[in-house]
Amino acid sequence: MNIKEVSKAVQAIRLAGNEDGIISIRGKEVLLNNETFESVLPEYRIKPIIANRESEEYPYELSFISDNVIYYSIYTSERMEEKFGGIPNIRKLNGSRESSGFSCK
Repeated sequence: MNIKEVSKAVQAIRLAGNEDGIISIRGKEVLLNNETFESVLPEYRIKPIIANRESEEYPYELSFISDNVIYYSIYTSERMEEKFGGIPNIRKLNGSRESSGFSCK
């Protein structure tokens, strides 16, 4: 791969981020904005993983795995309450992304 190919791939990712709600890609993890995460969540068909985060502004992370890629989004308490009706059985993130018994409204 040469620098032109790398540059082209970077531009494609930036364009997707602007148009498709992709905030960042690191290895096999893709951070999505809340709207994009919520729009693809119905395709997942299994309860997403909910984890507590050490953050006052975004204390929750929701994620799911598809094709060996982790897709996730971080949430404020207000958005979690508004979109999902609270946080039942939350489990602290310990590196294993444990399932939490989440249910959508």
